[in-house]
Amino acid sequence: MKGEDIYEEGIVLRSADGRATISVRGSDACHECGAKMFCSAADGEANTVEVQDPLGAQAGDLVRFVIRGEVMFRVAGLLYGIPLLLILAGVFVGMYLFDPGLLPRELWSFVLGLGCAALYYLVFFLAGGGNSATNMPSIVFIRGNDSSEEGVRG
Repeated sequence: MKGEDIYEEGIVLRSADGRATISVRGSDACHECGAKMFCSAADGEANTVEVQDPLGAQAGDLVRFVIRGEVMFRVAGLLYGIPLLLILAGVFVGMYLFDPGLLPRELWSFVLGLGCAALYYLVFFLAGGGNSATNMPSIVFIRGNDSSEEGVRG
């Protein structure tokens, strides 16, 4: 996954404390993009992305940022893989834990699995939702907001 990085460009909306919010124009390719879990729709026209800002971008700067393949894989595992395993574990444990009664134990096993996944998501999002610096895209190139600017940072 190391070679499967996604590079995008956008305009910095705000920047503070080593992080920046970037407005990225949506396109038809956004619907099929593997990194769409990093973007959030803003006003239905543009997507916004929260990124690391090691280069010191300012509001209005045109920047290029990268979403690393290993980060996409890690975040997908946190959002989809672990909850799937918790649901399956809950179902299998529930099949041995619950006795057949008024309701079938398959139903209670499924509810146990969903409860485990719901508890995971609750803890995950209350703890910051994997929004650590290692899980964020990063700015790799800055071109200032003045089109005649010769100097390029990054």
